[in-house]
Amino acid sequence: MNLRQLIRTGVLLVAFALAVSRPLAAQTSDDFFNPEAMQRIDLWLNDSDWAKLKAAFQENTYYPADMTWNGITVYNVGIRSRGLGSRRSAKPGLRVDFDHYNKGQQFLGLKSFVLDNLSQDRTGIRETSAMRFFTRLGGIPAPRETHARLYIRGQYAGLYGLVESVDKTMMGRVFGSIGDDVQNDGYLFEYNYILGSPWRFTYEGSALTPYKARFDIKTNESHAESTIWGPIEELVRLVNDTSSTLFEQTVGPRLDLGAFVRYIAAQNFISQEDGFNGYDGMNNFYLYRLEKSTSHVFIAWDEDIAFSQADYGITARLGENVLTRKTLELPAYASQYLSVLSEASGSASGWLRQEMQRQFDMINEAMLADPVKDYSNAEYQAARETLLAFPDARITYVRCEVAKMTGATRPSGCQ
Repeated sequence: MNLRQLIRTGVLLVAFALAVSRPLAAQTSDDFFNPEAMQRIDLWLNDSDWAKLKAAFQENTYYPADMTWNGITVYNVGIRSRGLGSRRSAKPGLRVDFDHYNKGQQFLGLKSFVLDNLSQDRTGIRETSAMRFFTRLGGIPAPRETHARLYIRGQYAGLYGLVESVDKTMMGRVFGSIGDDVQNDGYLFEYNYILGSPWRFTYEGSALTPYKARFDIKTNESHAESTIWGPIEELVRLVNDTSSTLFEQTVGPRLDLGAFVRYIAAQNFISQEDGFNGYDGMNNFYLYRLEKSTSHVFIAWDEDIAFSQADYGITARLGENVLTRKTLELPAYASQYLSVLSEASGSASGWLRQEMQRQFDMINEAMLADPVKDYSNAEYQAARETLLAFPDARITYVRCEVAKMTGATRPSGCQ
């Protein structure tokens, strides 16, 4: 046994002893995703496998590893590179699957989680701040998130975002149970952005092929295609073909319109330019068809370019997306949209900047010490100051614009 093996064996023995001595019942997934705690995650895998993963970072090849967190070690998990534009060789984003090699293996009730390499966010906290805000605002399904120092074979590998997987486990947490029936057996889809083919909810015909390409099924994959994607084709067709007088009664049973309006208003408040009403069409969300139901709901995902522009128009691109436009043509939902913007302004006031500052304080040391981040410490610090100026400016702007649209008395600070 060489020195590295001895060191690893010693660390794992210590981890095992801690796990045995510590009551495991006290450890939950809420502890793992505790937004007020900087986590430490250790991955142990062969040097050659880590080198291969980084060299082939554009591939989804899995490699075996052991994971240690808070005195608990899980053996033989699967890890792979992940991401779209965020994939990197020096600092790969990672997906960790507990059941990839050992069917049924879980950790704190989780089947998997994501380590976001923060490559597209020089502040390191846009994503986590956005999801915390959605949760605070309420009514918007969003993953739990925090930050983690990642260590590979005992060596610091950088600051990461620690993100809950959007899967059946999360669906059970979000939608709860009816009696003894956990409401997580519906149809979960990850939206697949197709480069060069922006989509804004236009009808693409009765064939299921285009909907299969855009909506990647994550549960009940073995069911018939008509059962999986047929209701999506129907939803898109009805959204496009239904008149405003019949829109709510026809589309409403197939999509929670109130929840949809809440979601797009919250995204607008945080000036998410690459979300549902994105600059290049729809992007970065999941869609869930509830168990034993025709109704769908959107789930927030990947908000790492949020908070980009304090004066981002509150009606920006609302007319470009068919679903957004036709929903907001109905006075009740147009009113709700403005009401949620006002609610978001109130919820953010006095909280959002404080939350951002708290997160900066928590990650600062780990960020500065990160040896493989895509940006310099000076760039991080400049981005940090810019972001801290966002909340007050955005709150004032949104309040002024809502007052202008509703005819209400304009608050102080409006131009």
